[in-house]
Amino acid sequence: MSSEINDNQPYAVPLPIVDVIIPVYRGLDETQRCLNSVLAFPQQTPHEVVVIDDCSPEPELSNWLRDLAATGAITLLENPVNTGFVNAVNRGMVLHPDRDVVLLNSDTEVHGDWLDRLHRHAAADPMIGTVTPFSNNATICSYPRFTQDNPLPEGWPLAKLDALFAEVNAGQAVDIPTAVGFCMYVTRRCLEQVGYFDATLFARGYGEENDFSMRALDMGFRHLHAADVFVYHRGGVSFGVAGPDLCTEAQRVLEQRHPHYFPLVGGFCARDPARALRRRIDHARLERSARPRLLFVMHKGGGGTEKHVRELAALLEADYEVFIVRAYDATTAVLEWARRGEEFSAWFPLPHAYPDLLEFLRKLPIARIHFHHVLDLQQQLLRLPEDLGVPYDFTLHDYYPICPQYNLARVDGRYCGEPDTAGCTACLAERPAPWGMDILSWRTLFRHLLLGADRVIVPSQDVLTRMRRYVPEARYVCLSHSEDQASALPAPPPAWANELKIVVLGRLTPAKGLYLLEACAADAKARSLPLFFRVIGHTERELQPKSDSALSFSGTYEDDELPLLIARERPDCVFFPAQWPETYSYTLSVAMRTELPIIAPRLGAFIERLADYPQVRLLDWDTPPTGWNDLLMTFWRGRDQRILKEDSVDDA
Repeated sequence: MSSEINDNQPYAVPLPIVDVIIPVYRGLDETQRCLNSVLAFPQQTPHEVVVIDDCSPEPELSNWLRDLAATGAITLLENPVNTGFVNAVNRGMVLHPDRDVVLLNSDTEVHGDWLDRLHRHAAADPMIGTVTPFSNNATICSYPRFTQDNPLPEGWPLAKLDALFAEVNAGQAVDIPTAVGFCMYVTRRCLEQVGYFDATLFARGYGEENDFSMRALDMGFRHLHAADVFVYHRGGVSFGVAGPDLCTEAQRVLEQRHPHYFPLVGGFCARDPARALRRRIDHARLERSARPRLLFVMHKGGGGTEKHVRELAALLEADYEVFIVRAYDATTAVLEWARRGEEFSAWFPLPHAYPDLLEFLRKLPIARIHFHHVLDLQQQLLRLPEDLGVPYDFTLHDYYPICPQYNLARVDGRYCGEPDTAGCTACLAERPAPWGMDILSWRTLFRHLLLGADRVIVPSQDVLTRMRRYVPEARYVCLSHSEDQASALPAPPPAWANELKIVVLGRLTPAKGLYLLEACAADAKARSLPLFFRVIGHTERELQPKSDSALSFSGTYEDDELPLLIARERPDCVFFPAQWPETYSYTLSVAMRTELPIIAPRLGAFIERLADYPQVRLLDWDTPPTGWNDLLMTFWRGRDQRILKEDSVDDA
């Protein structure tokens, strides 16, 4: 459809017509959304909407396109047989051999003067071959997460987001190694010299625009990423389940035909020149957000602290913008936006960039700070509440404010018993504290930090009791970690093998019971006990696997995989060999949901958390390996009795 140019338009000469080419195969709803968006917004750029119905298997879709074409809104080309996506595109491109074209997938939606903005970029340089806008799903042109398939950010529908891109990144673009085919402006001068898409190698789609882009680069043409246009792309509608296989095959062909393609794209991704343009949009969105800002301070990441912080940020994101600052390395702090689906992060080399960090946080502005952990952090970051003049909270995930080793454990991983100052001084002589502090200076520093907090949040009564011995005046609040109220996940019945299968959960360290577990396995082997220990997790210390060992490790896992992994093992019970006073333990939460018997030390949070659990046995934490194995053998003997009873029922 051509739009007329009146005398009041700011062009000295009439603009050439651009063909907007939309191949269609399936997806009535998506196609309607696409075409309605294209037809909804007048453009100053004269254009004709050319739709190619590639013999759609959906009669309702074909009929709707015919009705629309009858109104004159679109030019409809109908293929009598299905020719494949690339042939359909080529048919549209050859229709008017004097026009630039925009290839637009039928599962996209556009907004505003999108075509005018793309056209301005294309006309900026005679050697521009293609222009690709931003999208939620466009690999190297994706936002907010680079190379990811993103949903639209919450609260930012297409109209609002595209208008923001047009305002904030007006006229901005960067060179890219390849166009992305979901929405691809191609200049006629490029088509004339490079030719059309290769329908022999890429007949069904995937990879054809990359092959074209490589051929264009070889002839000196440029590919632009227009930073002031955003087009929504659902993705995968036309190709359906065949998409992944087509993509794999396309990659193989591209590697053979253009060996420099993947190194070129890899180098671009490493440089990521559009990052600054994405960050400008992030900043603009934050400026327009009325939500208060919270800053979480934590260590490098991992473990229960990371899990708690992520869950808390997700819980708060409806009402707050949450940021996390943590140590990236010994001299660098990294700040990230913790909202799910966001990519924003910024690095600050300390101490020199500390004023820059303060300035950035003031501009947000941060309303409250929440310390979760300061292990590995630069000491400057402890001054953030004072320097920003904001209130703060402090959650204790372990005992770092009173113990630089953070878990009240000796070098062998066993509970230290909390000795006097002389004992702690001897420990620090062997394992120095961060920042070179002695135990008195350390506790004085953190005493001031805890006393200044509005709330010192502890996850268990045991932590509260211990901490009050050191900092009794702090404003403590006992709050169990927030977790999804998940239903029970009973594990399948044991396999009734000729040994008792005991699972241990998580990453094992000496404090988590690694040495005790190894000793239990060795004792089981020495006494020929029918016990087998299976760790669903790993240890940082390399262990030599032995075929006759009573201990094995499954390796790392994702948190949401743990219930399934336990069910697959079909264990008889769960063992927690921890040698320090655990403050909470997320793996204990999962174990309790399985309803399996649990064996744990009479130490730390295990005592109160397992108080009402129906199948639990607690032993003193310093019980020797033989004692733990003797307890486990009572489960074995009890299991034998159950087997005998079941066999008797079967015989009857």
